[in-house]
Amino acid sequence: MAARRPAARSLWPREHGAYVQLLVPLCTALIATGGSAASAAIAIGACLAFVASEPLRVVVGARGARLRETAGARARVRLALLGAAAMLVGGAGLALAPRSALWLSALVAVPLGFVLVAATRRAEGTVLGELAAAVGLAGAAAPVAVAGGMRALDALTIWGAWSMAYATTVIAVHHVIARHRRADRGRARLGRWLGVALAGAGLAALIAIAPIAWFAAPLAAAAVVVLVVTPPATRLRAIGVAFLAISLVAALCAVTAARRVAPEPAPARPGAAQLAG
Repeated sequence: MAARRPAARSLWPREHGAYVQLLVPLCTALIATGGSAASAAIAIGACLAFVASEPLRVVVGARGARLRETAGARARVRLALLGAAAMLVGGAGLALAPRSALWLSALVAVPLGFVLVAATRRAEGTVLGELAAAVGLAGAAAPVAVAGGMRALDALTIWGAWSMAYATTVIAVHHVIARHRRADRGRARLGRWLGVALAGAGLAALIAIAPIAWFAAPLAAAAVVVLVVTPPATRLRAIGVAFLAISLVAALCAVTAARRVAPEPAPARPGAAQLAG
């Protein structure tokens, strides 16, 4: 009887929290604006690029030299196909969207570029690497929202709210892991508390300036509770499920808040003024 071959290593992204950080804001933007061909194309392009991130990690060696040797060829093929599809579909969406969607996409590329550099140095799993990933993934919804008709300023505000809320959850999870590994040193602990305090203060300031950002407050508050209580690491799955549930509630609140703001006015067609006259 022939021995079974070992199953091929999955090339789907492994970070479960990243799915939430990308998909919840994306769905929020599509539902809040009602969507359009441009916003749907940008959203699909973002999802394709996200799925391509795991083959990219394998190709650059972020998952280790052994995996790059055994799965590198398969990863390169998948990266080429997904990367090309992401650029084609996402580029078509950006071409149909308002110009502000293009510069928002350029802003989103900054933290994601940091994540790529961190991956090549095997540092994407650090607090800074995961914070940059959370900001970039949540930001993918900003050009989608603008392409659907939302004002760029409102899209930026919602991006900022998601980013600061998810930043607190990233720090809270790292705090639980550090306590489990008995690596909860004084400076590191102080840094985590300071990071959550800064993110919370930033979110509070954003809400004071733009009340639409209030939807993210419960998620940040839940992260603070985790930081204070510090459940055992065996409860990380339950913590993740709780963060997902609160993110979904926050998304519903964000949809409600976003629908109350004025949409981006459509550009006037040439000759419209003369026709009106």
